[in-house]
Amino acid sequence: MCDDPRRFGRVAAVNAMSDVWATGGRPIFALNVCAFPAWVDRAVLSEILVGADQALEAAGAALLGGHTVADDDLKFGMAVVGVADPQRLLARAGALPGDRLILTKPLGTGVMINAFRAGQLDAAGLEPALAEMERFNDIASRLALEHGARAATDVSGFGLGGHALGMATASAVTLRLRWADVPRHAAFRALQALGVTTGCTAPNREHVGAALDDRRGLDEADRALLFDPQTSGGLLLAVPEPAAGPLLRALLDSGHRAAQIGEVLAGAPRLEIV
Repeated sequence: MCDDPRRFGRVAAVNAMSDVWATGGRPIFALNVCAFPAWVDRAVLSEILVGADQALEAAGAALLGGHTVADDDLKFGMAVVGVADPQRLLARAGALPGDRLILTKPLGTGVMINAFRAGQLDAAGLEPALAEMERFNDIASRLALEHGARAATDVSGFGLGGHALGMATASAVTLRLRWADVPRHAAFRALQALGVTTGCTAPNREHVGAALDDRRGLDEADRALLFDPQTSGGLLLAVPEPAAGPLLRALLDSGHRAAQIGEVLAGAPRLEIV
């Protein structure tokens, strides 16, 4: 993902905690899940764990232990437990017709990570995505609750398309996405044109299938972006219309590259792209 093992660990920890923040909760403890090859220098592995622990400490969570197995490829993640107020719980269900949709981070990290690994993107080119992957979703979660968000999901491995459909299905509504307003990393389109993709992009597209109503006529690059799997992505929030503007301003003021990207409509669960 990057040349700095501490940053790798921090991103992995932030990614693992995102599910908790997507509920409006806060993480309280975690377990490391380490699949470490014998050929990786132990100093590098230690730095990964240090970076992850730094992220946990910053989030106010504790590391209770973990599990380590030998593997051919380096993998690291966390199992995270958090707490949330049942009276202020965010879930994928709850979006209502008329709500506005806000995305808190730009898209494109899947292709950018693979391009970096393949030597088609240098460290400076990856930096904008890496900075966003390191950004906690805790502030976005808190602001969402303060502004009366009705539903939320993190945007991770299934891409925006898959996670948005999950919200549409759970809420029994249609989500209309205004594609021109969706934030994205600037490097994505050029990298996609070079043939960089991910192993999840096509399966993510197949998963959504006929539930995608593409009224805009997305080209291949935009379709790839819609289904690009995100590492440590942002939150997709459904917010009552009067609160959408104030929430977006608060997110932007706090440094998020957020945008209002659509609205919730009455109708069968599907994604409508305009």
